[in-house]
Amino acid sequence: MRILLVALNAKYVHTNLAIRYLRESIRGEFPDVDLREFTINEPIERIEAEIYEVKADVIGFSCYIWNLKETLAVIRQLRPTSPHTRILVGGPEVSFEAEAFLRENPEIDGAVLGEGEITFLELMRAWESGSEPSQVQGLAWRSSPQEIVLNPPRQQIAMAELPNPYNHKEELQGRLAYVETTRGCPFNCQYCLSSTFQGVRYLPAERFREILRQTLQCGARTIKLVDRTFNVDKEHSFKILDIAREEAAHYPSEAGIRIHCEIAGELLDEDWLHYLQDYPKDLVQFEIGVQSTNPETLAIICRPQHFERWAKYVREIRSMSKAHLHLDLIAGLPKEGWDSFRGSFNEVYAVQPDMLQLGFLKVLKGSGLRKKSKEYGLVFSPDPPYTVLQTDDLSHDELLKLHRLEDILDRYYNSGRFGHTLDWAIGRYSTPFDFYHEFAEYWHQQGWFRQSWSAKALFEKLWAFFAYQSFRSDICAPLRERLRLDYYLWERPNSVPAYLLLPDENLPPNYPEIKYSFQQDPRWAHIIPEFRGMDRRQWTRATAVEYFQEPQPQWVLFFYQNGRTQTYPIRTD
Repeated sequence: MRILLVALNAKYVHTNLAIRYLRESIRGEFPDVDLREFTINEPIERIEAEIYEVKADVIGFSCYIWNLKETLAVIRQLRPTSPHTRILVGGPEVSFEAEAFLRENPEIDGAVLGEGEITFLELMRAWESGSEPSQVQGLAWRSSPQEIVLNPPRQQIAMAELPNPYNHKEELQGRLAYVETTRGCPFNCQYCLSSTFQGVRYLPAERFREILRQTLQCGARTIKLVDRTFNVDKEHSFKILDIAREEAAHYPSEAGIRIHCEIAGELLDEDWLHYLQDYPKDLVQFEIGVQSTNPETLAIICRPQHFERWAKYVREIRSMSKAHLHLDLIAGLPKEGWDSFRGSFNEVYAVQPDMLQLGFLKVLKGSGLRKKSKEYGLVFSPDPPYTVLQTDDLSHDELLKLHRLEDILDRYYNSGRFGHTLDWAIGRYSTPFDFYHEFAEYWHQQGWFRQSWSAKALFEKLWAFFAYQSFRSDICAPLRERLRLDYYLWERPNSVPAYLLLPDENLPPNYPEIKYSFQQDPRWAHIIPEFRGMDRRQWTRATAVEYFQEPQPQWVLFFYQNGRTQTYPIRTD
């Protein structure tokens, strides 16, 4: 029996963990199993053609909110030319309301509900033997064109019994490798499907070592742990991070290995600060779901937390420069109106994470908020990903404004290119939220959201925004100098836009000669070791020198290497 497992990922760099688990779960008994990954942006016709040409007896599709629409389109196109192929779906998007889903999609023969490793194997055994899968737990299936059978649910599997999903050698260079070390979540957040399962199960630490080692050998450099709350158990978390450190030590630092973990801020404590003190820089990245700082909202979604208490630990971790920090907010939660969300945004922004991710509530099938959507006035898209459109507390107009703000936040703050300029610009507003909101509305008025822009163009847009407001001299000089500093920090410029240049009367005497002499000064050999290994041309291409008036008059040398920029203020006394 030939079996094909298919996933339509959001981007090429993504990988699908589920179909890798399924492949390894059945490969011992069903060796003729393959997997194919596509993206949701590829033409449906091309995807269908590649799947069809495999001539599989069974095709299983992994379904999520981001790919269900495209996956169903592929299945509908595939079915007429493959009438005898059994088509199966699985994943969180089809595990709830499965009977109705199968009635609405007659092209599909069955749906795996919940964890599928054992269910899928037993189903393949049943189909291989020619028997009906009436005894396969965790399955909804079509016994006739009109009849849907919903089998009893399956017990959760112990993680120690799971196979290594990356046991099959494959090329992972330039892609994210998804790994899990726990299943389940200690919290009961009403917007999340994890609230429908009880308890947390753990992967034995040495099993993680085996999986991590395999992914690294296959070329992966970013390992994303899909654990809902990685730090639920400190002993387990520290063991996993110890293994990550030990395995990463076999590779040079330039390899850029990074472990991404989702953690709960309220579970941070002094032990975490102590542990991270000696941890390698840049190896780990923490994503923390704040969601809201409004107590009433947090009570409704069953996510009690005291942001002001645990934010101090986040600031400490940030000051140690050991981990990249991503903090998340969700717009559209119950009782979170415009002013409330503005407050949540400003409180989280004050922590200055490396990224502030602004997401929008997805009213998921099976979630507590879906069941109470009318009570809170949650109006949401009827199609995946079920994004909130308005609530009793946020109008559709306000949510559209927040979508625009999210776009600007991502382009400017999350890009990391505008640190000095944003610090200065935000200081001219009552709060950071007010700056981003006004800047986003200016973009909207100009029609700029309808076009794509280069990173270089973003500098010009920020300059134009302040020019539109009031181009007084007390704004011009400090803005230009900070924007020019960020411009030089971004990459070595071949040229500098005219609006960023100092007026000739503000330049030091003999500006070109001084600039050249500073750049070629042989004393850099005592400060920057790489200087000795470069000839003059290489050094010139790796550096830039510029004079700045703000925040104080000074010359600065910029050294560009391996995607990073180091700055060296030049003493002129």
